[in-house]
Amino acid sequence: LHRFARDSQTPETDRRRIREVLTTTLPPTVKPYLFDRDVVRREPFDFGGLRRLIRKYSSHLEDSVRSVFAQGWPEADGDVVTPEALRNHVEDFADQLELVVKRLRRRLRWAMDQIKRLNGLRELHGTLNGEDEALFKRCGRLVAKLKGSESSKKHAEGHDSSITFSVLAAEGFLPGYGLASGYVVAWAEIPFWLEGSMDFALPRAPATALREYVPGNLIYANGHRFTARRFHRDFRDKHTEMPVYEVSAEHQAVKATTAEVSSSLGGKILPAMAVCDVDLVHRDQISDEEELRFQLGVSVYGMDLGQHSGGAAYRWGAQSLHLRRGVRLRLVNVGVSEVIKHRNAFGYPVCAICGQSVSPLSSKAQRDKFQESHRKRCGREPNSLGFYADIAADALSLADCANATKAYSVLEALRIGATQILDMHMEDLQILVIGEIGNEAVQGLLWDPMPGGSGLQERLIERFEEIVQAAREVVDGCPGMCTSSCVDCLQSFRNSYYHARLNRQVALNALEEWGHRVTLQHSIPPREPPSSPSEHAVPVNLAEQRLRHLLLAAGFGEGVRGEQIRLGRALGTTTPDVIYRDPDDDFCKGVCLYLDGMSQHIHGNPATAEKDRLIRTWLRNLRYEVVEIPANELDDEGAMAGYFRRLANYLGRNLQGRQLFHDRSWFSELDPTEAR
Repeated sequence: LHRFARDSQTPETDRRRIREVLTTTLPPTVKPYLFDRDVVRREPFDFGGLRRLIRKYSSHLEDSVRSVFAQGWPEADGDVVTPEALRNHVEDFADQLELVVKRLRRRLRWAMDQIKRLNGLRELHGTLNGEDEALFKRCGRLVAKLKGSESSKKHAEGHDSSITFSVLAAEGFLPGYGLASGYVVAWAEIPFWLEGSMDFALPRAPATALREYVPGNLIYANGHRFTARRFHRDFRDKHTEMPVYEVSAEHQAVKATTAEVSSSLGGKILPAMAVCDVDLVHRDQISDEEELRFQLGVSVYGMDLGQHSGGAAYRWGAQSLHLRRGVRLRLVNVGVSEVIKHRNAFGYPVCAICGQSVSPLSSKAQRDKFQESHRKRCGREPNSLGFYADIAADALSLADCANATKAYSVLEALRIGATQILDMHMEDLQILVIGEIGNEAVQGLLWDPMPGGSGLQERLIERFEEIVQAAREVVDGCPGMCTSSCVDCLQSFRNSYYHARLNRQVALNALEEWGHRVTLQHSIPPREPPSSPSEHAVPVNLAEQRLRHLLLAAGFGEGVRGEQIRLGRALGTTTPDVIYRDPDDDFCKGVCLYLDGMSQHIHGNPATAEKDRLIRTWLRNLRYEVVEIPANELDDEGAMAGYFRRLANYLGRNLQGRQLFHDRSWFSELDPTEAR
């Protein structure tokens, strides 16, 4: 785009427009994203101009990007730079940039909310206690950093937290060489009496944060030890009920539920919050006398979300072996392994109101005091909560493996064998066994935690014979001659939560039975999220694409899609087509938008009309607003202008609503899907 702005063949008006949009949407610092001059923005930053610019020049941008990757890109990795993949990257640029800005805005809003709350306490009591005073100062510093009014020299993140491209690199949007990347951030504060140390941030990928940033774990960084204490709940979670899971330790399985009691013997019901930013409390400095570092053993169960980018199916003796790219998984941290084993208690003690937590390994008296304190301070007794993270990862999976013991044992043996043959560490591939409540058979996954994939699974397939032989030697030649598993063969500190499931003899028998070779059977086509449309539904894709295009052209952004809202036992759940939320509205939980005529929940059938009416009534009683758009009015300019004005008004954007109603150029803007 900068090249187009300099190209003399581009009309002067277009060049001026390109420069204006790039200057506005990619400013030197992140301050304009969050502040309008010196005032906190009431409405989210508008990336509509950048989206329109990219759509206008999409074909030229795609050609330019293709020419870059045509120069020396490895043929083996050609599947990630196909024309379709590059087109998606170009089209998603503005959306991905907006996601990063939303994370920054969420952090700012959290800090501002805390400052507001603490100012209220100060007015009420005159002073703050030491912990609240420290939080008040830290929130002030965070706001100052985002505003660019505090020197980055006071911090140790390794990058300037106010420069736009530096922040985008640290958040994983751009390459950041030498920077830890990830958008879940732990904020470590060093006590003022420790001279020579600075506050710093520790970013982590969600899958890593899911294990590390939990109450009771110790984080070692910059010569100090910290523990997670206060969780910055995502604004979206504050305004919707947390997802609830039925958890079975016996099957190491979770499944989403709306029930209040478990449907299986021994199962437990556990609400979970999305993994989020967290404050780290300083414990002490790292001592040279500490020979072994402490890491909390946690239990992470998984769910396959039914979506992947395709791959290949292999046959390994009698066992099916699938290599799939971009597998969508939901990982759920259900609690501390030892607590689950000895107390049959899941989750972590976390206050869902203020985000404070206490270690599940603390004494019963301390946990009781925590419960009582927050019942008085926050008006609700804290519950035990799990944590979850959604990831997309390349995975090598044992499909329909007989049981969890066989899956864990074989995959652990293969992983150890791969470390001996390939240039990799144990943590470069992770093991996940997905169980099903009431079923012994499992799906075992060896998945790649590196964003975008490292290619290790492909190399494992290429050198499969050598790796299987190395794995056999590990399980057959245990120096300790153990009966099941030990630290000399399959056990390690990091796999402690499934030690009981490791059995070297089971692994040896499977490796001998299945042999040393794999045979390619067939390719696996990509799989989109499962759906079950109504038999009376009108074509879904065209209507939804049209609505999405109009919403983006009008400047509403993507919104939240596919989110279920629980309505109680009688009505179950409802899934609006899109949900929009105003982060500054503490009353309205969101605006639910339904596209009537194609949603399986709302399709105009007289037999379901009464249920539809009850759903809308319940939503309004739960402090949601509802906008219903008939599918046959998507091409009616006047009707859509009215619906969008109402949507904008519900979101507190009255000025935008009036502009959309009177200036309807957004309605006639070319839809790129139609252009193709």
